[in-house]
Amino acid sequence: MALLLTCSAALFASCGPTKDWHLSEQCSKFLNERYANARILEVDYDKGMVEVEIRHDKKDKEVLFTNSCEWVSTSWDVARRNVPAVVMKALQKKYPNARIDDIDFVEMPRGSYYCFEIERRGQQDEYVYITPQGVITEVRAYHK
Repeated sequence: MALLLTCSAALFASCGPTKDWHLSEQCSKFLNERYANARILEVDYDKGMVEVEIRHDKKDKEVLFTNSCEWVSTSWDVARRNVPAVVMKALQKKYPNARIDDIDFVEMPRGSYYCFEIERRGQQDEYVYITPQGVITEVRAYHK
């Protein structure tokens, strides 16, 4: 029992906001300004990018930076019920029978969009990118 409590305490301590994630001052400043009160969950350095997982506004978000800490994007999962009607209408007009696998909201310096991962029976599965105003900006095939 004492071992379990010790392990639990160590695990809890490692999850706190005071953990040293080795983020540059520039990345930390951006996170503090844009996502005030966010809690850093994980930091990963991969393929020349810095991926920071945060908890902000009760959502888990992934913030992506270049190695020099230029902000690339922030994304998070979105429930279908939280997608604006104009966006769903645009998707359903183009793909009336598509099955939605996943929906992400993505913020970037040049604008925001919803990314739908859709399955189309007997056809190529696709990523469909739609602005919050309901404009389809891009469609890309994907392979599982």
